[in-house]
Amino acid sequence: MVRALLSLALLTASASACSVPVFRYALEHWAPDPFQITVFHRGALSDGQRALVPADALANAKVRTINLDTETADDTLALWREQKTDTLPWLVVRFPQSTRITAPVIAGPLSHTAALLFESPARREVIERLAAGESAVWVLLESGDKTKDDAAAALVEKRLEYLMGVMDLPKLDDQDIANGLVSIAEEDLRLQFSVLRVSRADEKERAFTRMLVSSEEGLDAVRDEPMVFPIFGRGRALYALVGAGIRHETIEKAAAFLIGKCSCQVKEQNPGVDLLLSADWAKIIKTPPELALELPTLAELGSATSPVAVTTQPRETPPPEKKSPVWMLAVLYAVAPLFMALTVLAAWKKRRGAK
Repeated sequence: MVRALLSLALLTASASACSVPVFRYALEHWAPDPFQITVFHRGALSDGQRALVPADALANAKVRTINLDTETADDTLALWREQKTDTLPWLVVRFPQSTRITAPVIAGPLSHTAALLFESPARREVIERLAAGESAVWVLLESGDKTKDDAAAALVEKRLEYLMGVMDLPKLDDQDIANGLVSIAEEDLRLQFSVLRVSRADEKERAFTRMLVSSEEGLDAVRDEPMVFPIFGRGRALYALVGAGIRHETIEKAAAFLIGKCSCQVKEQNPGVDLLLSADWAKIIKTPPELALELPTLAELGSATSPVAVTTQPRETPPPEKKSPVWMLAVLYAVAPLFMALTVLAAWKKRRGAK
């Protein structure tokens, strides 16, 4: 009976709208889908070629090497024919299958630049800001026209500053906290936005730029307008604001979604596209935002190796610990489940009465 009531209570709580803001729920529960990375070749790869095959255990990617001399899978051979090249080894990077974006993000000869698929300065900055507790990082992909780019950056920064002053985060429901939907206290949630500018001309950001302009149909054809991508959660781009579409209204709409209650907890039923990043998200989530900002670097640790003289004082022997009588512990173990069942039953009756 108790188990049935408890299950009913949990199901009822799950069916209702989650009080956790979208950006925080996404960070804690939406694992990024893997990008599909394929390296085509014939015969055995040389040691030098194998060293160029991208690999990173922390990146959301599935990497495979395909020997065309032995491959028989029709879909894989069809992908190779689509490349329309005889150059080998050949690298193809595609979005996760869940996006239904079939066009490659990157396709070209395997080279040393493959190492930049998983990491870049801008993506590391995005990860650091999200790990520090920011609600979203608004990446401004520059057009190359300084006047347009500066104007767009100023508009976004000013509007976000205004919104941070007038918007409020939703109040967390005690039941959502108890159900483990959020791992930090309500006072540790922050409404914080920032802008990060990325140049299309930066070769280190080529893969990142390609992901952004390939995330929606038609974006790649727009080269003379700045674009803004709110990035949240574990590196998920919400959608693009482009050129004249970068307005107060569109910025406010995106911000309201990001900090609003997570009405649908299924990632695929929410807007956005996962980006290819290298990050230990499990560790990031477990680290409080204030500690994520204060962790020492390896250089700082290395400079702190000088011996330090420490004087200690004898510790007083603590008094013997008083143990609770065995009968009292037995009573507590017996009463606790009953108390929990009554609490759940009362909450269930209250919820039914409210309907």
